[in-house]
Amino acid sequence: MLREALAGRRIAITGATGFLGTALTERVLRCLPETEVVVIVRPGRRGAKERVERDLLRNNCFDRLRRDLGERFAGEASRRVIPLAGDVGVDGLGLDQAGRELLSTCSTVVHSAATVSFDAPLDSAVEINLLGPSRVASVLQQLALQQLPGDHSTAEALPRLPLPRLPLPHLIAVSTAYVAGMRRGLAPEALLSDTPFAARVPWRDEVEAARRARSDAEAASRDPKQLARLRAAARSELGAAGVPLLAEKTEKLRAEWAQDRMVELGKARAQALGWPDAYAYTKALGEWALLEGRGTLPVTLVRPSIIEAALSQPYPGWIRGFRMADPIIISYARGLLREFPGIPEGVIDVIPVDLVVAAILAVAARGPLADPDVVHSAS
Repeated sequence: MLREALAGRRIAITGATGFLGTALTERVLRCLPETEVVVIVRPGRRGAKERVERDLLRNNCFDRLRRDLGERFAGEASRRVIPLAGDVGVDGLGLDQAGRELLSTCSTVVHSAATVSFDAPLDSAVEINLLGPSRVASVLQQLALQQLPGDHSTAEALPRLPLPRLPLPHLIAVSTAYVAGMRRGLAPEALLSDTPFAARVPWRDEVEAARRARSDAEAASRDPKQLARLRAAARSELGAAGVPLLAEKTEKLRAEWAQDRMVELGKARAQALGWPDAYAYTKALGEWALLEGRGTLPVTLVRPSIIEAALSQPYPGWIRGFRMADPIIISYARGLLREFPGIPEGVIDVIPVDLVVAAILAVAARGPLADPDVVHSAS
C-alpha cells in the first residue's frame, strides 16, 4: 500500500546523514522503487553530492540494498537520490534558485534534522531545534506563493519559478515524545496547545535571550582576568612551549570555556521551565513556533521516544554510531556494568529506528489532515 501511495512522488529529507534520516532514506530506496528522495545536506567543502556519497550512501545501512542490487546499486542511487545543498540553521535554508526550484517539486518534506545531544549548547539547540522547523515551513510557503497567480507581496522580491502549479507540500516534522516535559501520566496525541503538559513560553524571547547569552559568554571568556587564568592553564599543560603553541592552546581553552557556559545555561533554562534538558525544551518551543508560523501549510508532528537500534530493517541491530542508551545497554549486556541508578517505577521508553521510519512513511502515504495532527511513535 505504501509503495502504491507514494509512487511517482518526490520526498525531501533534512538530516538525512543522521541516524533517523539515514534509515529513512534507505527504506525509501529499498522499498519504494518509484519514489525519489531529495536529500538536503550542508555541503561542506566538497559539495552536497560528495557529502551524500561519503556520509550517507557508504554507510552500512545500505549493505542490504547493495547486496540486492549488486552492480546496479550505484546507478539506482544516483538516479533516485538527489543531493541538495542547504542548511536548516540559516534563514532561507541557504538555498540557491536551483535548489528552491528542486524543493518546490517535492510533495512531502520530512524534517528530521536536529541537534540531538541532551547537553547541547543553548544557542545551537535554539537555532536548529527551535527555529529549524519554522525555517523549513517558511521556505515551503514562499515557494507555494511563487506558483500562485496574482500579486503576492510576500513573494514579490523572489523570482517566479517556471514550474506547474503544485499544492502545498505536506511537512512532516520529527519532534520528540518528551516535549511533555517532566510530567507524569498519559500524554495524548495532541498539540501542546491542547494539553496541560507544557507551559507556553514566548519562543521569540527565548531565541533573543539565547543569542544574547552567546555574546555574553564570548565577552566573558575574553575578560583579562579570565584570559590570564586560561593562559596559565595552557602553560601548565604545555610547559615551555613556544608563543604560537601557547596562544593556540589558550584560544582553544577559551572557546571550550564559552561552550561549557552555554551548555550549563541550556540545562538551567530547560529545567527552570519544566523540561529535563535543552533538547526537549527547544523541541517543544520548536513545535509552538512551527504551528504559529505555518500559515496554511499542512503539518504533521511525529513524536518518537528514545530512538534505538533497528528491530529488523535494514537488519536487526543496525545503528549509526554509539548513541543514546546504547552505552548502558551494551555495558550491562556484557557484564561490565552491574547496576546503574534509576527511578524504580520509571519507564525507559525506547523505540527501534525502523518502527519510527515506518510511522513517518505511513503518515506520508496517508497525506495531511485538514488541521495539524500529532503521531506518537513509542513502545
